[in-house]
Amino acid sequence: MRIGIDGKRYYLNSSGLGRYSRSLVDHLLGLDDTEDLDICLYRPKGEVKFQPKAHQRLTELTAEYLLPGHIGNAFWRFTKLPALINSGSYDLFHGPSHVLPGRLECPSVVTMLDLIFMRYPQYFRAWDRNYYRIIFSRSARLADHIISISEATKADLVNLFGIREEKISVIYPGFDDVFTRLPQNRLDEIRKKYELPRDYVLYVGNIEPRKNVLELAQAFNSMKESSSIDKDVHLLIVGQKGWFYKDIFDGIDALPCREQIRFVGPVYGEDLAGVYQIASVMAYPSMFEGFGYPVLEAMRQGTPVLTSGISSMPEAGGDAAHYVNPESLDDIASGLCRILNDESYRQELIEKGTRHAEGFTAEKMAKETMEVYKKLA
Repeated sequence: MRIGIDGKRYYLNSSGLGRYSRSLVDHLLGLDDTEDLDICLYRPKGEVKFQPKAHQRLTELTAEYLLPGHIGNAFWRFTKLPALINSGSYDLFHGPSHVLPGRLECPSVVTMLDLIFMRYPQYFRAWDRNYYRIIFSRSARLADHIISISEATKADLVNLFGIREEKISVIYPGFDDVFTRLPQNRLDEIRKKYELPRDYVLYVGNIEPRKNVLELAQAFNSMKESSSIDKDVHLLIVGQKGWFYKDIFDGIDALPCREQIRFVGPVYGEDLAGVYQIASVMAYPSMFEGFGYPVLEAMRQGTPVLTSGISSMPEAGGDAAHYVNPESLDDIASGLCRILNDESYRQELIEKGTRHAEGFTAEKMAKETMEVYKKLA
């Protein structure tokens, strides 16, 4: 079986889109029963953030274009790539990040992670919002089959794009291999490298309005002002700047407890696993997610999780997270207080989370995706 895969997000993206693509491709190549599988991964031109390991069944095809950056890449994807696929004798093409390059002669699969721009258009610039609406809906119609990473996203595809339910398979994403418990000496190195405080509430994700980062900081500030938690507890915000981040930074800068809130920036790989593992609690009160990777990543590392009880987060957290109303600062603050101050409840969440996370593996995701491929090809 010869499969072409759009690798733009694999090579360039550090958030959920990139992690999904890398985890899928790497574990498809690692399946025991796919000796006859060959993958051609389409690579953007120029410098990339992530590089796949050499594999005898993996071929990289680098895009060639004259225009610079994202403009050149987008033009190539939608004008040159379809012809390459149609002339390449592929059994199937997979667009793992919402987009197919056009009408193809071989069967096609597209993965839809979320339709956030439809649910919360105010969080997106008008040009981006309209571009996503046109390209995503067109790709969903062109695809022979759609993989959704949650039931919540599947419902949005049905209700907002009018896609038939039988055209969609829900396949939950798995972890990067790097998320395993680290020994104490490695944790000590990570604590020293990032100057991590003894106790901290952790947020991991892009810094943008729908993630509720400012509201999390405000809830943290209210706990500090009421002396509801230990005075040495800090809030660490790990991630890169996203849409409309400036208002979030300005709002946090104005808080009385600003000195106990740190923007760490993006952290990757084993270092991120360690930052999770050392945290006292991982707080993820997002307004909307296609799935919510940090929920399960934290559970995998043995860290209790507070998250929103809406959108796809209950699918990610199961019965193992503390759920809150993301629009209520009091609810966020009281949930964090309970986890930080009630050791028996904290241990209960850790134990439940560890068991729950075992059900989400990249190998399982790859096997279920392979079954979709086989039915189509």
